[in-house]
Amino acid sequence: MTSSGDADKDGVWGTNKVILSGWGQNGTTTTDHMGRIAFIDANDPNNLKYRWVLPVIPLNGGTDYRALKSHMRGMVWYQDKLIVTSWEKDSDTNVMYIFDMKRILQATVNSSAVGKVSGGWSADGYQYVMPAVGSYSLAGGACSSTNDDSRPCFGSISLDRSSVPDSRVATEWFSSGGTEPARIWRYDFSSEPGYLATDSSSHVNASAAYETNAVGLQGMLSHSVTSGGTPNFYVDDARGGVGQHGILWRQNTSGATAAANCGRDIMYACWGRHTESMSYWWSTGRVWTLTEWAADSTGHWTGTDHAIPQRVLFSVPLASMDSSLS
Repeated sequence: MTSSGDADKDGVWGTNKVILSGWGQNGTTTTDHMGRIAFIDANDPNNLKYRWVLPVIPLNGGTDYRALKSHMRGMVWYQDKLIVTSWEKDSDTNVMYIFDMKRILQATVNSSAVGKVSGGWSADGYQYVMPAVGSYSLAGGACSSTNDDSRPCFGSISLDRSSVPDSRVATEWFSSGGTEPARIWRYDFSSEPGYLATDSSSHVNASAAYETNAVGLQGMLSHSVTSGGTPNFYVDDARGGVGQHGILWRQNTSGATAAANCGRDIMYACWGRHTESMSYWWSTGRVWTLTEWAADSTGHWTGTDHAIPQRVLFSVPLASMDSSLS
């Protein structure tokens, strides 16, 4: 997830407060693992409204498009650009796509197809599409989620406005039931709105890299108390079992601290269930995140209602998180 709190320091886009929530769609059709984004009108917290927008990838010189096949693990809205992580497992393609917030198009045909169809343009029944305008990909080939010595399969990304210059941080994805500790990278933004800084060869090089001792990292946020100071990394550890609460950690180069003991199934399991993203709303001092639906080994929903996937979007003050991380 990301928001107008990322896009601009004042927390609004024009005059509107907006939250973007990314969803991945599973199934057995041609739109398997299709990503979609809920644009949420957050001006009135008591009357939230949203509209689905389908991120798409242009084809054939822009004369067609396809759905973005992505679990939507990470998004950053910075200035007028939206960066979305995409890992297409079938091909191990690990790309970060760039979308332009000024380029949202309306579909003209209501059908299950995605792309150019007889009579116009379709988006699997959704009314709006957002075509990618660029992408970043790893140098040297495909990513691998088997170990932390391989090229990373990027998972969560977030914005850090406390760094100088503003930067985007990214962590790699491993199974929360595995044993591999995750790495974290920092990439600086350039003076060109929404794009990352490049060298003379047009490569985007990490300005910093870290390795944690934590396994199963999902969401991750970097923030320094003073501008340009030593960053704290707030990370959530999504434990592997179905329906288990996560663990919130604050880490830096000196060590790590977990949230206070909740007295639940294990010590420190105080965080949301499989929260996959964190976003800091600079103007309000609140951290936003959302839980992932929980499924059993067969892919069925857990809980009392097996027909509807449940997600919870919530925020807490960063100061409250810090006070619990004693």
